[in-house]
Amino acid sequence: MPHITLKLFASLAKSSAENIAGEIKQITLLENDTINSLVERVNLADKNLHLVILNGVYINKEDRPTKRLNDGDILAIWPPIVGG
Repeated sequence: MPHITLKLFASLAKSSAENIAGEIKQITLLENDTINSLVERVNLADKNLHLVILNGVYINKEDRPTKRLNDGDILAIWPPIVGG
């Protein structure tokens, strides 16, 4: 089965959906999975996705709905960070 590695950082790692259960998880890909379809499937809120990196490359918000994922990809996601 094809899969990707999903890495969640900061508050996403602490409050991720039960089906992720940690900072780094291997996720089985479904046919034609995109960044957005995977995010929806693992129950992450779009408003919490600030920085999305696929295999070391930043993915713009407007490209995420159509950016297909491939076997072995590494998807890293950071939430917006606030503070002083």
